Amino acid sequence: MKMLMIGMDGVQEATFKRGWTPFIASLIEAGSSIELKEDLISRGWAEIVTGQHASITKAVYEGPLANGDHLWSDKYKLSDTPGLGESMKPIWQVLNDMGLKVGVMNVPTTFPAPKVDGFFVSGGGGGGPIGQDVMPEQCFPIEIQKYLADSGYIVDERLPSLLGEKKLYEPKDFYAQLQRMNEKRTDSFVELSKQYQIDFGFLVYKSSIVTAETLLIPELARCENTHEKSDFIDASESFYRDFDNKIMRLVKSFPDAQVVMVSDHSMALRKWSVNANAFLSEIGMQNSSTSKASTYSFIKSFKHLVPLSIKKLLKKSSKIKSSYESMTTFDVTTSKAFSVSFSQGQHGIFINDQKRFGGPVVSEDIDSYKKKIIEAFNEHEICRAHDFKAYCVKNEQTNIVDQFPDIVLDLPDGYLTSSEYQKFVTAYAPKVDKYDLREAVKGKHHTIKAHYPLAVTVNSPWLLKSSDNKSDLRFIYDHVVSFFSKSN
Repeated sequence: MKMLMIGMDGVQEATFKRGWTPFIASLIEAGSSIELKEDLISRGWAEIVTGQHASITKAVYEGPLANGDHLWSDKYKLSDTPGLGESMKPIWQVLNDMGLKVGVMNVPTTFPAPKVDGFFVSGGGGGGPIGQDVMPEQCFPIEIQKYLADSGYIVDERLPSLLGEKKLYEPKDFYAQLQRMNEKRTDSFVELSKQYQIDFGFLVYKSSIVTAETLLIPELARCENTHEKSDFIDASESFYRDFDNKIMRLVKSFPDAQVVMVSDHSMALRKWSVNANAFLSEIGMQNSSTSKASTYSFIKSFKHLVPLSIKKLLKKSSKIKSSYESMTTFDVTTSKAFSVSFSQGQHGIFINDQKRFGGPVVSEDIDSYKKKIIEAFNEHEICRAHDFKAYCVKNEQTNIVDQFPDIVLDLPDGYLTSSEYQKFVTAYAPKVDKYDLREAVKGKHHTIKAHYPLAVTVNSPWLLKSSDNKSDLRFIYDHVVSFFSKSN
């Protein structure tokens, strides 16, 4: 293997400076780091895979269907990408075209597994099943499905299955299942990589790591303030020490490979809520709807009381799921602009135009509304105080897709765009008691996505420099292609 790329969802360099991961810390110290920044609207893994931003690929964490109404969705799979395989080639296709063999495992949104020269195992989600058992459609060639099933490979484990179904409320039991998932994934990747004699390997540790960070960060903050000891932190440390050993085994299995460690974003403690709709109302760009706002507040306030078994049934109904994701707090017929937010990232502002949303703004007026909103936002006293910025993404070669916001809101780490509170900016300081995993299953987390992902190369320097036009995870795609172009 010439290059081994290790993906870890939701981490940054600070994740590995707690003293729990000495081997990973040694790789970071010996390697070369580069600072990249994600806008938290564009999916990071999709940027790595395609080398393109969501403004071109549609790979947003959530966005509109843009079919004349305000229906919203968080669904995306790689096959939704315009021109995939032709004008836009995923990284494994580019390398196969160079005559190189690839091994890809657990990259999100890649279901069903594409045909490659080498092997491919899809990650959970993105249209694929989220569960323990690996399906034939997740494997290429299909023959590896039997090996994975026989070896106990676990496709995915997330909070609903770990807590709601398996009821693993004791930290040691909870982390033991995540450790098993990492163990099976590591063993399978090493075995298949050697069997298929690949040149490029890409393995992602997704749910185990982002789950750990989501739950751990608030507990670390709480214990730092109270000076208490925590069984959950002790269990987290054991989990990360075990993960460190997995990475050591992985790297030492391919001693001649350049190692690239990367994440799709980092994570931060939630400290503020930012209601972009309140700002739009303030500057006269949005008219509120009392009935819609009341319904939104009621559902958001009480959804955690719904039993998990009922939630699962509701999610199976596409109409109910779509209705929940498409809740609005504003008058859709008269408002000039709006923001929708239900994921843990940051969100932008859409002009409520006739074509995409059936709104009042005609196409020729969109640019003028964008300009007015950006100027008002960047000059707003609160925005200046909190170091907020607003801007438009522009691409001279390709039209921006309808799913990407007209205006990006750039907020510091720890700020979540949400309509949960009525004010424009509200301090978020929930009462956090000693950690109980029974509370985590309710989905009330205090950790949110943050801008700065891990990006470290070991055994070889970065071959490119980041630029103002490409300082996000598209850089990783370009580095991999450049590395193999030169080595070939």
